[in-house]
Amino acid sequence: MPLGLLMVARGQLTYAEVAAALEAQQRARYGTIGEWIEKLGFATEQDVTTALALQWGCPLATSIEISEIPVFARIPLALLVKFQMLPMHFAARADTLYLACGRRVDHGTLYAVEQMIGCRIQPCAGGRQAVAAELERLSQKPPSGEVEFRQVHDVAEMSRIALSYITRLTADEVRSSRIGPTIWLRLRARASYLSLVFHLRNEVEPSRKLRPEFMAGAKRPSGNHRPTVV
Repeated sequence: MPLGLLMVARGQLTYAEVAAALEAQQRARYGTIGEWIEKLGFATEQDVTTALALQWGCPLATSIEISEIPVFARIPLALLVKFQMLPMHFAARADTLYLACGRRVDHGTLYAVEQMIGCRIQPCAGGRQAVAAELERLSQKPPSGEVEFRQVHDVAEMSRIALSYITRLTADEVRSSRIGPTIWLRLRARASYLSLVFHLRNEVEPSRKLRPEFMAGAKRPSGNHRPTVV
């Protein structure tokens, strides 16, 4: 059900207010309907977030409180900011990472992240402004355990960089996933992890893909061989 109609059904908005918010959104040509409902003062961010939790079919993050996340379950800050996701808590018994989503629940992205970190992800609806503010605070600190590369021209350039890190760290496992125009490689060397985040300048040609060694879960061959990319 569209967010506006859902909030009308819950008695939080009138049809006239929904129409006004839609008109303002169309005139401005930016923002979501939820943002305009807030901007026009028809409902609070908490009201909109509660309705979004129902629309998305996920729990509501009533507060943004972050606990320590195990190193193996950490997601690069660059991806968290891009998709407005905030790790809040890791439940060891359930092997589940709880993420507050401030913009939307992108199930394709969440599935890719699950394959990379090897545990279940439970999305929660978080306040848009609250999630953005916390991510901005985290961005003020130097990111730990990740290296970001912007405007990588092609796979060959990315491969040279990745192979250099793999060789230097003698990584025994490499996982990779493409999320939109971004490629995330996670290198594991014993109990430590390093994430390489590549922002591609242009779309990668289908014929120039990573070899199977770079698929999620690929392990470094035994002996003196190193994973290779093309």
